[in-house]
Amino acid sequence: MVMSNFSPEPVIETDMLQEAVYIDGKPCILEAKQIKKSPNIIEVSSSTSNTAKMKELAKWMLFVDLNLLPFYNMAKNHKILGSVVKELYGVKALRTASLFEMMIIAVTEQQISLTAAYKIRDRMVQRFGKKISGLFVFPTAESLSTASKRELQSCGLSMRKAEYIRGVAQLVSDGSLDVDKLATLKDDDFRDTLTGIRGFGPWSANYILVRGLGRVDCVPTDDLAVRSIVGRYLGDGKRMSEAQVSSAIEPFAPFRGLAVFYLLAHDRLK
Repeated sequence: MVMSNFSPEPVIETDMLQEAVYIDGKPCILEAKQIKKSPNIIEVSSSTSNTAKMKELAKWMLFVDLNLLPFYNMAKNHKILGSVVKELYGVKALRTASLFEMMIIAVTEQQISLTAAYKIRDRMVQRFGKKISGLFVFPTAESLSTASKRELQSCGLSMRKAEYIRGVAQLVSDGSLDVDKLATLKDDDFRDTLTGIRGFGPWSANYILVRGLGRVDCVPTDDLAVRSIVGRYLGDGKRMSEAQVSSAIEPFAPFRGLAVFYLLAHDRLK
């Protein structure tokens, strides 16, 4: 079962994934469906002839390689998290098709509500992405790098965020930033590299690590929603400070990001 929380709508649990993606530089629809739960069997299909890349991308987005059992074994005796994971047994976050996409998502969500960010991103995707079978593929670095600041602002982005998006898109499109290499860096090296790029700070780095790359021990502890939810579940109900969040989730290492994701998902499903 997968979940995506990049939308402000109530979280939908689904055994079916249908996404417009690029494979070998061509837009196509990727479909993945769970056809059996024990053993877990996923059926993947697409219009692409490159079945190897299709399967690889589906495995990445569905986080197939994540073994939840060590996390569940650690959490089962916790008075709060134990019941949460029991209710959400088998849930995994859906990863974006590319690290570049996750970087742009992070910029759009900086310091505004999820609802506002989603609407802005939806307009941006429809304006600069390609449409296939009723779905839009996320814009390429090339398409965003050639967009004017005015065009980006017309989607609802601030002037500064438009500059950030165009700037990072230019770095990726001209080869100055190798996102494939970036994705292989260790957590601290990733943070150091990303925060050296205009528009990306510690919050963005940790958010991208946990949601874009699936580094399950990373947490954006300065995030307002994280501070509120952790305070609600693991504290006295009030929003915690960043330091308090770090202290409260320390017992869940090396799955701190996964623990926080489960708390956020549980709260949204209420």
